[in-house]
Parts: sequence; structure tokens; C-alpha cells
Amino acid sequence: MNRSLLVMVLLCATVSGFAKRKIDLIDQFRYPKPPIEVFIDEESKELTLDLKKGEENIRVVITDFSGNSICNDDVRVDGTCILPLPMIEKGEYVLYIFLDEIELQGFFEINNC
Repeated sequence: MNRSLLVMVLLCATVSGFAKRKIDLIDQFRYPKPPIEVFIDEESKELTLDLKKGEENIRVVITDFSGNSICNDDVRVDGTCILPLPMIEKGEYVLYIFLDEIELQGFFEINNC
């Protein structure tokens, strides 16, 4: 009984630990590494923008696969910025990040809401 309970607790901790997922970004010029990393947290419905250097004004656009706009925000990022997405629901999405002359695109899926 205790062993089963321990396994269940560890399984729950493992599943909740992976709620935050990295979104792979691609760009039109194939830079070796984009200057920003983006993570989505399904549970808190937040997008984390992690700028590697400096401070930038960034436009964040999220659409569903039908092209409906979910988010279209300009944010000032100095290091790390968290963007709440309370309107996001279960489904597949396209993320666009515009900074300087770079346009990045990524895809992510929300499985639970």
C-alpha cells in the first residue's frame, strides 16, 4: 500500500514538473541560435520569454491553426518576461516573435485546460 502511494506521488510530481515546455523557434534566415527562448506553462497559462542579451521591444503574436488571433502584444523584455494567456484553451497554436529584423515562429499545443 505504501509503495503504491509513493509511486503515485512521484508520478504526480513528475507530470507537474513538466508543465513548462520549451517552444522550439525557427526563423527565416536559419540563425544558429535564436536570441530568445520561449516556454509555455499549460497549468498557469503563461508564456515565458527569456532574452539572452540586452533589452528589447518584442511583438508576440499567437494564432490558432485557423488563423484566429489569440494574442497580439508588444512587450519590453529585459532578461525574462512572463506573459499571461488567460484566453488560451485546449488546441494547437502558432507563435510568432518579432524582434529587431528577426521573425521567429514556433508551434505548441495545449492539452489540458
